[in-house]
Amino acid sequence: MKGWRAFTGGWVLVGLVGLVAGCGEDPEPSGASSTGEPSDDSSSGVMNTAPVIVAVQADVPVACTRAGATRVELHATRFGCVNPPPAPCTIAEPLRPTVGEGVDCAGASVQDLRVELTQAGRYRVEVVTLGGEDSLFASCWGEAGETELLVDDERFAANPTIEVELVQQSACE
Repeated sequence: MKGWRAFTGGWVLVGLVGLVAGCGEDPEPSGASSTGEPSDDSSSGVMNTAPVIVAVQADVPVACTRAGATRVELHATRFGCVNPPPAPCTIAEPLRPTVGEGVDCAGASVQDLRVELTQAGRYRVEVVTLGGEDSLFASCWGEAGETELLVDDERFAANPTIEVELVQQSACE
């Protein structure tokens, strides 16, 4: 009997040690991988595999009436996370737009322009009139009158083309 008690007592000790070791704080914050990098979720901004397409129907001849205009492009600038802080998310500083399709002003007509987005986040979508490499003018585009376009996991799952409309004849704010 004495040997059996020592044997079962050892298993109880191992079980208690396992429970104690399993308690406490997680070694990694939620949303992080074993490398410490953010996981692929909507708040992390990590690239998704299927892009979301944002499309506009731009009146290129009107956009090209600006003095010195040479080209019109569609830009989408990620300026925020899907979820507000403290959600894990990194925004590039300075903000850099994702440049989509563009068209030269010479002989242009009304054009459908598209930009592919591969990161979840909050975006400002602008049709930008360029003069050489300089931006001359930008108009703001969005959904339902909003200057901010939310691209989250649901949007990626649906893999849609989001058609946005002119919201204001100036840059998004």
